[in-house]
Amino acid sequence: MTDTFDRPGTTPVLRRRRPAFAAPRDEIDVPPLDQIAPPLDPPWLKEDTDTPDRKALYRHPDGHSLGLRIQSRGLAIQTWITAGPDLPPMPDGATAAEQAEAQAARDARVQPGRTWHAVLNTRTSKALVTDLSALVRDQLLPALTNKPRGIPAPPPPARIGQSDPTPPTEGAQT
Repeated sequence: MTDTFDRPGTTPVLRRRRPAFAAPRDEIDVPPLDQIAPPLDPPWLKEDTDTPDRKALYRHPDGHSLGLRIQSRGLAIQTWITAGPDLPPMPDGATAAEQAEAQAARDARVQPGRTWHAVLNTRTSKALVTDLSALVRDQLLPALTNKPRGIPAPPPPARIGQSDPTPPTEGAQT
C-alpha cells in the first residue's frame, strides 16, 4: 500500500503506509535532556543549544567537548567526547624511561580531534539520571586520559553436562 503526497512546488514522494494490523512503533517518553543532563564540575561549561530538550553540549578550556543527544523515539541517548587539539607536553630533561612512560600515556588516550562514543539504552535503564551520570563519569571523561579498548565479552555459557569454565570469584559460594 502506498500513498503519494503532493506539496506545491515539490516532486511527489511515494511513501509506504503501515498496515493497519502493524503494532505501534516502540517509543519511550524520555524527560527533556536539559533536565537529566549531568552537571559537570568546572572547568566544563554547558553551552546553550538550539534544542536543549534533545541535545546538550559541554566545552572545556583545553578544547575538549562532550555531547549528549536523545535519539529518535527516545530509545537511546547517544554520548560522545572529543579530545582537544593538543596532547599533554612531553617532560623536558627526563630520563629515557620517563620519556617512554609519558609517550605511553599520550598513546593511551583519545588522540586530538578524535571522538569516543557510548550509548545509553533507555529501555533497560531503571534510573535514567543516575545511569547517564555514571556513563559520563565512568566511561567518557576517563577516555581523555585512558581510552577504553572495548567492552569485554561475557564468558560463553557452560554446555550441558559440563562444569562452568569461569573460576569462582573471591567470596562467592560454591
